[in-house]
Amino acid sequence: MKFGLLIILIALLVVMVLYLGKGPKANPVPQAITSLDKAKGATLEPIMQQVAAALDAYTTENGSDPEDLENLVPRYLPRTDLLIDPWGTRLRLKKDDQQNLFLICAGPDRLFATGDDSRRSL
Repeated sequence: MKFGLLIILIALLVVMVLYLGKGPKANPVPQAITSLDKAKGATLEPIMQQVAAALDAYTTENGSDPEDLENLVPRYLPRTDLLIDPWGTRLRLKKDDQQNLFLICAGPDRLFATGDDSRRSL
C-alpha cells in the first residue's frame, strides 16, 4: 500500500512537471487589446478629417488659425466630443517652428510625443 501511494505521488509530480514545463501560455488579452486598438485606429481618420475640415472653415472665415480646438465648437463642429480621439484623449493643435499647423492624436497609450501618436499636417 505504501508503494502504491508513492507511485501515484511520483506520477502526479511527473505530470505536473510536464504540464508546467511547456513554458508560459500565450495571454489572449494583449492580442485582444491590439485588435481593439486597430479597430479604434480605423475610426481615427474620419475624426481627423472632420476636425481638419472644421479648421479649414474657421481659418477661411476668420483669416487665422484658432488658438484652441474649442474655438471650433459650436459653429464649425456641433459638439466638443468630436475633439476626442477613439481612446478618449482630446486632440491637440500644434504649430512647429515654421508655423506649420498639425492636428495630433495621442494614440493608444494616451500619451503625447510617443511613437504611437498620429499627426495630420494642415
